[in-house]
Amino acid sequence: MKHILLMTLCLSVLAAFPAMADEVQTVENLLKERTEAVLEILQDNGLNEEVKKDQIMDVVGPIIDFGLMAKLTLGKTNWERFNEKQRIEFVDLFVNRLENSYLDKSSIYCCVEVSYKPAFKQGNKVYVPIEVQAKDKPLEMLYKFYSSKDGWQAYDVEVNGVSLIKSYQSQFSEVLRNGTPEDLLINLREQVKESN
Repeated sequence: MKHILLMTLCLSVLAAFPAMADEVQTVENLLKERTEAVLEILQDNGLNEEVKKDQIMDVVGPIIDFGLMAKLTLGKTNWERFNEKQRIEFVDLFVNRLENSYLDKSSIYCCVEVSYKPAFKQGNKVYVPIEVQAKDKPLEMLYKFYSSKDGWQAYDVEVNGVSLIKSYQSQFSEVLRNGTPEDLLINLREQVKESN
């Protein structure tokens, strides 16, 4: 009986390997495809900056869960301090700020070499490491994906080991430690106004 159970377990594990490999390959190909598309847009001298920004967001927007990122930057405790109206505004402001920040930094991809490293799975998440060979030094980036109802989407990015989520979480926690949700919203409104 033990041998049968052991064999069944082994077969189940082996059967899961192809599915896991397919998921990892799917996410790896997805990020590579979108990154290459962004590079093409950035290198198209026939497009002005505003058109480039719009096209880049059309490419990367569907594979980034900005709403989940926003919620994670607050953390469960702080998220619950916001009422429904404040949550909606916070997500909108955060997404606006993040889009502006991403578009400002996307120029680092222009005329640089991007190396794709093997993706790997941790739990039900897939991580895809890439290296951007910038002028002064390489940037190590790690995209973290999860399977959503809209397909695989990134919910966090690490740059040289620093998590985008944790970085924003630290900033927002500092404001909320002695302030209110409205204080954070005022802060974000100003930042978004300055960046637009």
